[in-house]
Amino acid sequence: MALADLYGSGIGHMTLAERIDALRELQTTLIEVRVPSPKVKGRTRVISEAMLARVERDEDDRGDLVWRFGETLRRVFADSEHWAVLSKRAVMAFESRYSLRLYELIALRAPLDHKTAEIFTLEDLRARLGVPVGKLVRWQDVKVKALDAAIGEVNQLAGFRVSYEPIKKGRAITAVRLIWEEKTAPERKAAKRELDAPRPGRRARRDGSAKVIAVSGTPEPDIAFPDGPIRYSAAWQAIAVANLPAPARDMNLVADDFRAWARHNRRPLQGPRVAGMFAGFCRSQKSAD
Repeated sequence: MALADLYGSGIGHMTLAERIDALRELQTTLIEVRVPSPKVKGRTRVISEAMLARVERDEDDRGDLVWRFGETLRRVFADSEHWAVLSKRAVMAFESRYSLRLYELIALRAPLDHKTAEIFTLEDLRARLGVPVGKLVRWQDVKVKALDAAIGEVNQLAGFRVSYEPIKKGRAITAVRLIWEEKTAPERKAAKRELDAPRPGRRARRDGSAKVIAVSGTPEPDIAFPDGPIRYSAAWQAIAVANLPAPARDMNLVADDFRAWARHNRRPLQGPRVAGMFAGFCRSQKSAD
């Protein structure tokens, strides 16, 4: 692949050193697959190999970049339609390097049936997200400028949903438990629709601040919140999926609660602010657990 094309695909924000580090990290990332033993019935055979078997690049960061996935990873690609179709597009769509790093971190863990959460110290989390040394030292900075922003973008575009729980030691936040789960079929369809949509306005659609939302296929500046279920309304479903904490409550029940809350507080359910109001309401909800 020509490096000029690669930089235009979503990693143009990375420095040369960061791109080299990313390649080296991929070359040292181990892929492990469990398959039935070809010799003994009922026995499992473990196959492990580096993610990238070979990388060639010009030292001056020009020309072409050539890489070859390991045989084990190629087998994973061949057996996983979801990864091959959705994940590649999501990677190219991320705008924040923190989102890309978080996606890579969770994508390697999401297929594991026995594991849906992992604890990372703040130091480890900063390193895995690619936070420069000496930056975002306080937990609040990591939360607002890196983690919250990355989770918002990943939850909007990926085939899985991510949330987190801060872990305290005394009064200080010292670690974070990252939690992930596969999205439902309607949620994956919503993510695909967002990937198909134009990039301009994606952030506004994510946080619900868009002034114009496509309802029934046409932009309407003076939109109304629907009276019935929102599961089949792409615009309102996308706002719910992007903002409800995981594991998410049923979005139609959330919509019922939102209508009741708005009427109780005498908030209009029609107008340019209703989308942002609904997004904020979704963010304030508790998870389904």
